[in-house]
Amino acid sequence: MTKIRFKDYLKDYLEYNKISNKDFAERIGISQKHLIDILAGNMDLSSSIIEKISLVTDIPMSYIYNVETNYKLEKEIDTYLLEEDYTISRYLNKYDYKYLIENKYIDFTDPSDKMEITKDILKFLRVTSPRMVNKIDNGIYFKSNNNKPEMLALWLEKCYRESLKQEVGEYHKDNIDILVNYIKECAKKNHFHKNELIKEFNKYGICLVIIDDIPGSKIRGAFRVNKDTPCIYLTRKYHRIADVYFALLHELAHCKSDYNRAKASSLVSYETDKIEDNADKQAFNWMVSEDDYQFIASNPKYDISKEEKYPKAFVVYLLAHSKKINYNSTEYQKYNALIEID
Repeated sequence: MTKIRFKDYLKDYLEYNKISNKDFAERIGISQKHLIDILAGNMDLSSSIIEKISLVTDIPMSYIYNVETNYKLEKEIDTYLLEEDYTISRYLNKYDYKYLIENKYIDFTDPSDKMEITKDILKFLRVTSPRMVNKIDNGIYFKSNNNKPEMLALWLEKCYRESLKQEVGEYHKDNIDILVNYIKECAKKNHFHKNELIKEFNKYGICLVIIDDIPGSKIRGAFRVNKDTPCIYLTRKYHRIADVYFALLHELAHCKSDYNRAKASSLVSYETDKIEDNADKQAFNWMVSEDDYQFIASNPKYDISKEEKYPKAFVVYLLAHSKKINYNSTEYQKYNALIEID
């Protein structure tokens, strides 16, 4: 398909209005050769020339910019596909584009046109080239075995856009302890309510977004800092109360230990195993202190029905994690209650 540039529209405009190249060049203050180069596609339009063309023709500057930007994006996409030896269908499959269309994940201009779909995805991700997709959002710690960076990028962008809707208070590092205690109290009561949780996190200066991921993406959660505001993103994969609270505590652990590093740079080297292990360890310790857990796990007479200090859901979660009990055991099923994340 031939890609339309503004030069093509301008040629038709000059012909229809019977304006010579010489006359038009004089009116916009450039040489005739300069205009011929523009009409031949050998020279891009500068902002000053766009302004002059708009003034002389009454064609809106926004229209001229949009046509030129659209052309450059399509050209960039074609160049990338050629260099990477991709068909456009193969490239779009990286995003599971059929799922995006069926679930209205993005507002697509024309769901039947694969070039338009590609452009809409890149515009949604706020990048000017497919080669930029894997370079964005490097300053993120995410709990995932992710091997589909395109899907991760879509989910992170969706979360970011949701976070902009939240009114967040001022963040202080001491707020983490307040939120950890709030989570513990909720877990003791077997209480989980997404909107209440978000409201509480926002009150203490943290964005909290919980939304579906794209099937097959293996994403579970992420921590990032937008300007000075820490943000926690979770998927809705969790079905039991301790599972979702552990995931939340894990990301709070990142907030506690990695806030300054994430804030200072948009590029953080991924020491994934060490970072994730440390966050897990902190989350476990918040759920049940290490000393108390060792006593519980080694005490054959321990009776969870009499547990008062810690949420029972947290205790069975840790016992199952350390293989002291089975995930399908009566204790685990009873005390780690099923929940729905609406």
